[in-house]
Amino acid sequence: MNLIELNRALRQLRLGGIAAVLETRLHQAQAEPMAPIDFLSCLVSDELTRRTDRLLERRRKQAQFRDPQKTLDNFDFNFNKKMNRSLVFDLATAAFIARHEDSLFLGPPGTGKSHLAQAIGQAVIGQGYRVLCPLNVQTHQSYI
Repeated sequence: MNLIELNRALRQLRLGGIAAVLETRLHQAQAEPMAPIDFLSCLVSDELTRRTDRLLERRRKQAQFRDPQKTLDNFDFNFNKKMNRSLVFDLATAAFIARHEDSLFLGPPGTGKSHLAQAIGQAVIGQGYRVLCPLNVQTHQSYI
C-alpha cells in the first residue's frame, strides 16, 4: 500500500487526524530513529488530540455563547471587589454539576454576571460537559 492509498484508507476509517500528520510523522521517523511503537504512539496521540479539539470546538459552538472570548483569564476581578473570587473558581471546576446543584447569578446590571456565566461555561466545556448559554433571551419575557 502506498502513501496515497494509506491516506485514503485512513480517511475511510475516519482517522483523519492520522491521515493529516502521517507524512510529517514519517519524515520525523526517518530523521530521528524511532521505535515502531513510538511512531504508532505519536500517530494515535495526534488522532486523539484532533478528536478532542474538534469535540470541544463543537461543544463551544453548540453552547451559543454571545461572546466566546469571555473567559476567567480576561475577567477583571478588581472591577467588582465584592465578587467572591474563590466561589467563581470553584464553580469553574464544575463540582456543582457533579453534585447536581444549580448556580444562579444575581446582581445589578454591569457587574459581570454574563461574563462570568460564559467564562464558567467555557471552563465546564473543557471538562467534558455540554453547555447551553441562554443569555441571548431577554430577561423580561415569561417562561413556562
